[in-house]
Amino acid sequence: MGKPKKKGNTFNYNKNRRKAWKKSKELPKIKCEQIKNAWDDTKSMQHNLKNMGIATNPNKAIPVPKTKDLIPGFEREDGDKPMEMMMVQPRSKLHVVKELEDIANQPQEKRLKLPEQEVKYCIYMMEKHKDNYKAMARDERNYYQDTPKQIKRKIMTFKGIPSQYQAYLNSKEEGKMDTT
Repeated sequence: MGKPKKKGNTFNYNKNRRKAWKKSKELPKIKCEQIKNAWDDTKSMQHNLKNMGIATNPNKAIPVPKTKDLIPGFEREDGDKPMEMMMVQPRSKLHVVKELEDIANQPQEKRLKLPEQEVKYCIYMMEKHKDNYKAMARDERNYYQDTPKQIKRKIMTFKGIPSQYQAYLNSKEEGKMDTT
């Protein structure tokens, strides 16, 4: 039995090689406004990021200390100074890092919303069974066969979303006003 033949390279007629080459030479788009404003096109990526105080390689930015450096009073033969003694070079564009830290420290609002089907399920269970989670687990509408703890967690999640839960409470109060 002979060796299987290798299939030779075939030309891809559907690919525009000039367009692919131009795209490979394009610089990436910077989406962060702070970095985009401080970027200097005449300098390399490493130099730009170094001036801003941003690390390109986290392994080099925060080196792991050697055990000899951790022993007090031990002097190294090669003359290297421990990490605490190393001088940090001043950066010219530190405002970029401060702006990024300010943005990161702003509190995020919760954007969690339950799907409409899940909300209807929670409302149905709360209306029919109040706080009896065991009865909810035995209910015929419990299609996914959730346990009482799972149902309780879903309802607590629903109660923890103010926009959806408040809408439910408002509609419930309006319903009571209409019946009187």
